[in-house]
Formats: sequence, C-alpha cells, structure tokens
Amino acid sequence: MKSLENLLKILNCNDIVLMDMDILIRLGELTLKSRRSRRRFMNRLIDNIRDALTSNGYKEYEIVNMWSRILVKVDGDDKIFNVLRRVFGIVGFMEVVTRDFDDLNDIVSMGVEIYRDIIRNKVFAVKAKREGKHSFRSIDVNRELGKALTPYAKGVDLKNPDIWVKLEIRGNKVFYYLREFKAYGGLPIGTDGRIISLVSGGFDSAVASWYALKRGAEVHYFHAQLASEEYLKKVLRVVSILAKNWSYGYRPKMYVADYRPLAAMIRDRIRRDYRIVILKRFMYRGGEYIADLLKADSLVTGEVLGQVSSQTLRNLKVSQEAIKIPVNRPLFGLDKDDIMKIAMEIGTYESSKVVEEVCALVERFPVLRASSKVVEEEESKLDFRVFEESLDNIRVYDLRDLEYDLKPIEDYPIEYDEIPDNAVLIDVRPSNEYIESHIPGSINIPQEELSEYIEDYRDRPIIIICRAGVLSKYIAYILRRKGYKAYYLVGGFERFRRRY
Repeated sequence: MKSLENLLKILNCNDIVLMDMDILIRLGELTLKSRRSRRRFMNRLIDNIRDALTSNGYKEYEIVNMWSRILVKVDGDDKIFNVLRRVFGIVGFMEVVTRDFDDLNDIVSMGVEIYRDIIRNKVFAVKAKREGKHSFRSIDVNRELGKALTPYAKGVDLKNPDIWVKLEIRGNKVFYYLREFKAYGGLPIGTDGRIISLVSGGFDSAVASWYALKRGAEVHYFHAQLASEEYLKKVLRVVSILAKNWSYGYRPKMYVADYRPLAAMIRDRIRRDYRIVILKRFMYRGGEYIADLLKADSLVTGEVLGQVSSQTLRNLKVSQEAIKIPVNRPLFGLDKDDIMKIAMEIGTYESSKVVEEVCALVERFPVLRASSKVVEEEESKLDFRVFEESLDNIRVYDLRDLEYDLKPIEDYPIEYDEIPDNAVLIDVRPSNEYIESHIPGSINIPQEELSEYIEDYRDRPIIIICRAGVLSKYIAYILRRKGYKAYYLVGGFERFRRRY
C-alpha cells in the first residue's frame, strides 16, 4: 500500500498536512437501541472517545456524530489506532480518505486516483455501501469503479480477491477505505451504572473487571490487603493498566482496607476448615460497604466454579449470604487457559503473574460444602469492631493519576542448602501448623509475636519461614531495615516439604 504521503500527492490535496487522519468508526449493538437510548449511548461514546484522545496526548481533533457512524478527524499517527480499539462501544474503524462528490462520475474518478497504485499486480473486487438518496445504486458503484480500475490490476475476483476496494457513500460524502481495524465492541462505559470489583491482583479478578467494563459499567475496585505494601503496589500496577488503557470516560478508584488484623483474628479464633469461607464473607462485606458509598448496583468477582475450594457452589452460596447486593461472576464457566489468554490480550498478564498467592489463610483441607449454621456459630467468635476499623481507615487511590514507586523491595532470598550453620530458622506460621510439621531445627514464633522475641537473635543470621515465601519475604525486608541480617526461605515451608 502506498504511504499516506503518496496518496495525498496523487490526490493533489495541498490543504491537508501529512499527519491529518480521518477515521470512520463502526458502532456495535448500540445501533439496536431505541432512538432515545441510542442518542444517550452515542453521546456517552463520543465523550469517551474524547477522553481517550485527550488522555493519550491528542490535542487537535474533531468528532462528528453521523448517527450510524462516528467520524474522527485528528492530527495523529498510527498509535491512535491502538487507543481507539480500546474504547468500548466501537466494533471497528477504518482509516479513510473523505471527499465530497456531485455524481457517480466523481466517485469513480477519485476512486481511481486513490486505488490504482494500491491494486497494481493484484486481483481485486469493489464493495460499496450507501446510505441516503442518490441517483445510483451500490451495485452501480461496484460495477463502474471496478470497470475503471481493471486496467491497473492483475484481475478481478468477486469471491476471493487479493484486495478489497471498499468505500462508503453517505449523503454527499464518500469515504474511501485505506486500512481497517477491529475493536472490542461492547457498550460505552458509563451507560449501565457502577460496579465494585473485588480484586486480588491475580489473573481472574483483572479479567472479570475487564468484562464488566466492556459491558458499559463504571468499575471501581476494592482490595482487602492481606500482605505487605510491596504486594499492594503489585495489585495497583494491575488495576492501573485497566484504568489507564481501558477505562475512558470516568475516574476509576481503588479502595484498600487493611484486613491483616482481621485475618490474624480469623486464624486465631476460627476452626481451620472454615477460615477461607469466613474471610471471603468479609471480603464481600467490604465490597458491599464501598458499593453503598458509591451507590453501585453490584459486585463483580473473578470467581470460577470449582477452581479452588472456596468456589464450590455451596461455598459461594454461603459466602454470598453475608450480603444483600448481587454478585456477578463473568468468568464462572471459563477454564484457566481461557482466562490467561484474555489476560495476555488485555495487557494484565505480565503484571498479574508476579502477584503471588498470599499465604495468610491458605489451608490444606478447607471445607467444600460449608454450613450456614456453622458459619454463623464461628463468626460469633469474632470481634466485628476489627472489621469496622479496617473500613474506617480505607485508603483511596485515583488510578488514572496514580504515580507510585514500582521498584521492587530489596530481595534477600536463600535456599535451604545455603543456610549457614549459625543461622536461626524462625517459622512464623501459626503454632498448630508448626506442630503438625516443620523444618528440623526451626523455632516457632508466630508473626504477631515476632517483635517480642527477635532482639535475642540480632547477632545471628535469621531465616524467616512462612507457608509459601510471600509473607516471609516482607518480614525479612522489614528486619533488614532494622539492622538484622535476615533472609527468607525461597518457596517457604511448602517448597521445603516437596523437596526434602
């Protein structure tokens, strides 16, 4: 294909600069709406396109509402295509050359000037679309333009050409296609209320949030913090990708509640097999609290039927009984491979894959068919003021403006075979887990008691052990900052047990 510069030279358009682009946008299912709803959806889509362009540095542009199409005239470059394809409500668009015409002869003569070099040595076919009243039909355009272009081409094939010559005629304007692009469809964000996404930073919750955005919801995020500030940064990185690349038209925010004291209380007071279900109920409650604040209509989660123990049908039912607001689960029937592919497509995969599983309450034998009665009995052991305090101290992040240090914390890993002879091995898991099984020679100081006893080991290398190596990494980092020679055991106790 000739460059746009050559095309403009062919057209002898001295009034157009090289960077001027016309982009004709195809609309999706919003064209099926009633006239009143369609007007509202169109206005919102245009606002979202405007936000997308401005947010990505495009200052000079014009947006024309053509009812069944939107024309964007912009001083831009090829990067704009990747911006527009991420605006929901757009199913595709074409880079076009736009011209006025008086009759069919004008359309044919301008078409020849544009396409004669493009189709040279190629088999082609013409496909015209027309809207409005004209003295000719679409088939007349196909026949006459095709006849005029045939001398420049290798041949004509109406079923399987090397190249399609496509154009649209609307009123007294004709749009000659240069390039076509697919977008993601959906509905314009902001046309169907607000929703709160419960996010962990992993693959599932990010993809579920993306699906909610695609269907026109304003998505805000709730994160129950169970690990370190460094872990929180990783979660912020994931949701900021959604906010900055897919959330045009509003200001998405993430609400963070520190659930670490709550998790510690659940670990200490709740029977082991019910801990995960009860923690999940508090996550739902936190999401419902934010939904009430923002007047949101629903929660969305990345839960998949049967993927983990907390996502059996019975456990999901019992977990959801804690709240009144509906919970949407767009990934309910997807396989993990399907979710990973979508994460790659939307750009969250690389950031999500470094978000480790938090080992705060991961149990080896959790209940698979929870009882509502048992849950009620177990929750009566808890002090709900701890949960309420976490909500009173929620932190709010504006994800579109978010600037934070993504540099990883200093890392002090150690393998079991590398542990020096004079090191002290401190297992910070709950005492019942330590008693059940532990690394020979290690001592048990649960995380909440560590500050009371750690001073005794200031002069020795300290190896911190947790279940999976996530919590211990953060503890080692904190101890290093206090002057201790601390390390964390790579992979935690679970990795040691598998290997040794």
